[in-house]
Amino acid sequence: MSSDHRLALDNCIKCSICVSHCPVARVTDKFAGPKQNGPDLERFRLEEPAAVHPSIGYCTNCKGCDVVCPSGVAVSAMNCRARGEYVSMHGAPLRDKILARVDRMGKAARLAPSLVNRLAGLRPLRLLAEKMLGISAAMTMPRYAQKTFLELYKPQNVGDTGRKVLYYPGCYVNYNAPEVGLALAEVLAHNNIRVEVEQFDCCGLPLIANGLLDTARDQAKKNLAKLQGYINRGYDIVTTCPSCHLTLRQEYRELFQLNTDPLHEKMLDVFEYLSVLLQQGKLVTRFEELPLQVGYHQPCHLKAAGCGVPSREILQLIPGLRVADLDAGCCGLAGTYGFKKEKYAISQAIGSNVFNAVKELGVRQVISECGMCQLQIHHLTGVAVYHPLQVLAQACGHGKWLAK
Repeated sequence: MSSDHRLALDNCIKCSICVSHCPVARVTDKFAGPKQNGPDLERFRLEEPAAVHPSIGYCTNCKGCDVVCPSGVAVSAMNCRARGEYVSMHGAPLRDKILARVDRMGKAARLAPSLVNRLAGLRPLRLLAEKMLGISAAMTMPRYAQKTFLELYKPQNVGDTGRKVLYYPGCYVNYNAPEVGLALAEVLAHNNIRVEVEQFDCCGLPLIANGLLDTARDQAKKNLAKLQGYINRGYDIVTTCPSCHLTLRQEYRELFQLNTDPLHEKMLDVFEYLSVLLQQGKLVTRFEELPLQVGYHQPCHLKAAGCGVPSREILQLIPGLRVADLDAGCCGLAGTYGFKKEKYAISQAIGSNVFNAVKELGVRQVISECGMCQLQIHHLTGVAVYHPLQVLAQACGHGKWLAK
């Protein structure tokens, strides 16, 4: 236990604001809450690591507790460590080991993505998977793309501005939503920025969320070493997934005590990066008119990153586009959480606020930076959901990035 860790415990003033803002505690009493599982039991774990409440598995790791804590206590990191301790003592169910390896599932699906998508939609197979593994038959499964982003990406000729970025796409963009990565390439080419891509390991968040910390730590070390190589060669690094972004910059340091300082200086969410260009007067703001009204959902992990909502700043430059904030809180899916049979109802109850907000606004299209939020919002409401980059790429005037 480090001195910083002990200090963090002492900083908790037991105000319980983390409990009052916890989306899980709001809808179920199966979760003892972030304070009890975090700072309260962490003090006991100093002497006895087995002091883990079984309800820790109900934490979604949304990090809302970190955002609202007035003392800056990293409550979610304590909960993640507690979950890891629980899994090390009791083991993880096969279901969790499968769901945690989204990278392996993506690689396996590459053999026959159409067949995988068809089988994932067959009701009898879904019911069998629910009975045998505990994977909810009701939750919409993400569809795999016919080709990965890394297979589809082609470098574009751009002007010589001297700017170059490395793009960390994450598993969801690479295997399920390559159009988001292609939209990023289009937007950056519009600004004469050279884009480099490479195969990375999964950021490890699904492993962390399922308590498999040792494997996540190994992947973290590999990713950091590879990213550092690009930083040494003068690249900026951009991401499009808030969860990957937060894991690389924050979780690696808080959970594994790895040095992420270089990432804090050189890694940005792509809309943060574009905002910097705008402030420097270097962003190409020549956009086509886009007569469209969309709802906007802010992912929890973007909120936890503390960078505001940079996509709103950029999108407001598009003539004709109207963006209405859903302002509905957590969507409830939380990565693999909402796919688990015993947590599906909780996930849907949390996301009911999003459903109500979309209904009240009457929008037919929603934008959000997180792939899992996009999946949940479509599952809840049936409306089309895009990454904000797809809207921006559409306004750049090259190609068709939105269905309508």
